[in-house]
Amino acid sequence: MNNHDIFWQTYLNLEKEAIDLSRYIFITDKITLIENNHQIKNKSYNFQLETFSPYIADLLISCCVQIEAISKELYYILGGAKPRGDNSIKFDEDCLKLVDIKFKSHEKVVFVTNPTFDLRNDKNLILKPLKEAHKRQGTYWECAYQAVKHDRYYNLHKGNVKAFLHALAALYLLNIYLRNKSFQCTYNEIQNIDFSLGSQIFSIQKPAINEIWYGNEPIESSSPYVAKYQDYYYKQLYEIQKKESEDLLSYLFNQSELSDSEIKKEIAAVLHDDSNNNWIMDCYKILVGNRLRKKVPGELPFKTRRETLLQSKEWNCFINRKNQKYSIETINEENIEDVISSTINYATLDLIHSIQKLAWVPLAMNKAICDIYIKTY
Repeated sequence: MNNHDIFWQTYLNLEKEAIDLSRYIFITDKITLIENNHQIKNKSYNFQLETFSPYIADLLISCCVQIEAISKELYYILGGAKPRGDNSIKFDEDCLKLVDIKFKSHEKVVFVTNPTFDLRNDKNLILKPLKEAHKRQGTYWECAYQAVKHDRYYNLHKGNVKAFLHALAALYLLNIYLRNKSFQCTYNEIQNIDFSLGSQIFSIQKPAINEIWYGNEPIESSSPYVAKYQDYYYKQLYEIQKKESEDLLSYLFNQSELSDSEIKKEIAAVLHDDSNNNWIMDCYKILVGNRLRKKVPGELPFKTRRETLLQSKEWNCFINRKNQKYSIETINEENIEDVISSTINYATLDLIHSIQKLAWVPLAMNKAICDIYIKTY
């Protein structure tokens, strides 16, 4: 049996105790009241979370003993400076500090997802159980643990449901780090991964994956996990994207409109703006805008201008027809400039799409394999 199996089995036993506890204590943070005017109203109610007993105090202590043990195990694995067996090692100031350095654990979120825990308030549903955990008694659960452990009679009320739930969430997150599970799947399949990872009470956030096909850099988030394409597949994506970008530039710089000094000047200004990440779009918008506005100049009578616009290929392109903000009947003298601007935007997208076939998209979404793993720093 691996070390992480031992810790995980103990965690699951404590989780079962928490679920059993919810059979006898309705764990909620809101109650429904009928007021004098017969209106039904939900009201914040923290008394259930503050329910305490010697049994709950025992669960809290058992949970925190496991936190101490697993944090030390992680400390050794992560290369802590003090050797195994050194009695001066502190689980919070030494071990959880190193865990935070390696994983940024103070930023990571744990969700309470079990429906028997009737929690509505975000502060009780969305936890950061290791925030400030590297400080002596820096968390709610450790303060409760130390208080109950050292003076149970006086501090029994601190051994409550909330403290136990927060400690259990911390233990869950530490087990995730120790188990260090990884996954391989396509981009679209990432959303199908069950990020409860075996828990019946908690889950973690899915990794942020927005547009990793550009650059393939893992995106930090409140999830312990990140995702990136395997190098073999990303190289294929990059080569296709590179070819399509070259095609876009080739088309742009071979257009006759660039002989117009004003247009050339506008495009040069866009190209020299290093902060502009949408420079391709903006350059093409200048090109498309010039073409359409030449067809519908402001000095034309409104009816002629309107009819010319409606007959233009820009108005009738696929993307504009699918996304028209204005219907033909609503175009009038007051809004025609807005209509032209909207048409230019959609016609720009249509022109880019006709050149840039986005052949890499099916590969990126459904074929290329991603690695999903816990990021270390």
